[in-house]
Amino acid sequence: MSATPTPARPWFDRPLSLGSVAGVPVALSTSWLLITVGMVALFTPRILESLPTLSWVAAAAVALAYAVILAISVLLHEVAHALAARSVGWTGSSIEITLWGGHTSFREVDSTPGRSLYVSLVGPLVNLVIGGVGLLLMQGQPLYGVPGLLLSMAVYSNLAVGIFNVLPALPLDGGRIVESLVWQLTGSQAKGTIAGGWAGRILVGLGVVALAVFWVRGAQGPSLILLVLAVVVLLPIWQGASAALKHGRLRLSLEQVNIEALMSPVEMVPAGTSVAGAIEVGVLDGTVILAMDPERQHLLRVMPEAVLAVPEQLRAGTPVTRAGVPADDAGVVTLGSNGDALVRAVVESVSGTVLVVDQDGQCIGAVRREVVIAAIEGRVRKESQK
Repeated sequence: MSATPTPARPWFDRPLSLGSVAGVPVALSTSWLLITVGMVALFTPRILESLPTLSWVAAAAVALAYAVILAISVLLHEVAHALAARSVGWTGSSIEITLWGGHTSFREVDSTPGRSLYVSLVGPLVNLVIGGVGLLLMQGQPLYGVPGLLLSMAVYSNLAVGIFNVLPALPLDGGRIVESLVWQLTGSQAKGTIAGGWAGRILVGLGVVALAVFWVRGAQGPSLILLVLAVVVLLPIWQGASAALKHGRLRLSLEQVNIEALMSPVEMVPAGTSVAGAIEVGVLDGTVILAMDPERQHLLRVMPEAVLAVPEQLRAGTPVTRAGVPADDAGVVTLGSNGDALVRAVVESVSGTVLVVDQDGQCIGAVRREVVIAAIEGRVRKESQK
C-alpha cells in the first residue's frame, strides 16, 4: 500500500534542517527569514538613535543579532518542551522555528491532563527563569554599547517569549494549561479544548478593547507599528482559537460515541471453515468473524465484501481465509472507554477492527470501522443542524 504524498509547502514556509539539539531534530522555516528582514528594517533606525556612532551596516548587523537572539530564546523554549515530552514517554519530537515563533511536534503521544500540563508549563518556565535571572543580574550594572544592547535583548526576549506563551489561548502554552485543567476537572479533553478556544477569543476581544481605549485616550493617533504588531499577534490567536473550537466540538462528538451501542458479536472460527460456514455464523449480518491463517501464525478478519465476491457455487469449498485480511493489528478497548479512544484504535487498525474486552480481559464483541464512521457522520450532521 503506497503512502499518500505529503503536499509540498510553499517556498516561504519550507523547513531548513539545522541538525539536532539533545537528539531532537531542529529546522528553521524560511518564513523566519521574512520576519527577520522586517525586524532588521524596524530596529536599525532605533539602534542608530541609541548608538549614533554606528554605521548603518553595523546597526543592521546588531538588528540581525536581535533576530537571532529571539530565535535562540524560542529554541530554548521548544527544546524544554521536547525534553519534558521525552521524560513522560512521548516520542518522535521535532522542532521548527517559524514566522510566528516555533512549535514542537510529537509522533506518539500518550496524553493525560497531568502530562499535558507538565509539558506545557516547562517551555515558558525556562524562558521566565532565564529572563528573571538576567534581569536580577542587570540591576545596578551599567550596560554600554553594543554588548549592553544585546544582553538586554537576550533578557527581555526570554521574558517576552515566556509571558506571551502563558497567555490563555490555544495553541499557546497558556491555552494548553487551560485545556489540561478543564480536562482534569471534567474528565473530557474535548471540553478542555473548547475552553482553551473560548479563552483565546476572549483574550483577543480584550486586546481589541484595550487598543481602542488606548487610542481614544491618547493624544496622538494610532501608531502604525502598534497596529501592525496588534494584527500580527491577535489575528493568529483568533485563528488558533477558532480552530481549537472546531476541533474540540468534533472531539466532543467522538467522546460521546457509545461503544456498547456500536458493538457487534464476534466469533472465532477454525481455519478450515468455508466461506459458506462464515455466512452461516453471520458474517453478512454484522457478526465480526475472525480466523487464523493456514499456518496458524496470523489473525485474519473475514470481510463481508470479500465473501460476497466468492461465487455462490464455490462458497462451500472456498476456505474462509481466502476472504480475510490481516487483523494482527486489531485494536483493543474496554467497554468503559470513551469514543475518542475507540476512534484512535479504529484509525490505527489496517483492518478497521477493534475488539472490546470486559474488566477480566475477555473479548465480548468487536466494533467495525464502517459502523464508527457512520456514527460519527451522524453525530456531526446533528451538531451542524443545531
